[in-house]
Amino acid sequence: MRRALLAAVCCGFALLLVGCGFKDGTYTAEFQSFDSLGYKDRLQITVEDGVITAAQFDGVNESGGLKSEDEAYAGRMRPLCGTDPAGIRQYYSDALTGLDDPKDLEADGVSGATVSAQHFEALWQALQSPMKKGEISPVVVADIPEFSPEEGIGE
Repeated sequence: MRRALLAAVCCGFALLLVGCGFKDGTYTAEFQSFDSLGYKDRLQITVEDGVITAAQFDGVNESGGLKSEDEAYAGRMRPLCGTDPAGIRQYYSDALTGLDDPKDLEADGVSGATVSAQHFEALWQALQSPMKKGEISPVVVADIPEFSPEEGIGE
């Protein structure tokens, strides 16, 4: 009887440890609507063997084009913000790749890209539970209010 109880406790403890990390799969979270500049931010993360192996934080327009590849957008953003969508995409990809625990994320906001940082954080938080449970269905996140056009490009 004691052996059976000990075995059950050990199995339960092992399941708790396994459940602390990420489940393998590709996870996506995106905002509900396109912003005033025609983009909707999206975060897509791939997990293999419990570790994030790829991450893409980018805006997508209605035709599927990526904000990080929009040179006109980048050309307007660089002088105002000191960065561009490709740099923001790379920063967050680098911060996520290799993580096996959400508590280990060390990503401050990108200087000059306050809205992007807010969007990244909202999408990252929305993926925490699905990544732990292995739920790969896309997550739609309620929109965050934008800056008005007078305040800048809207990063």
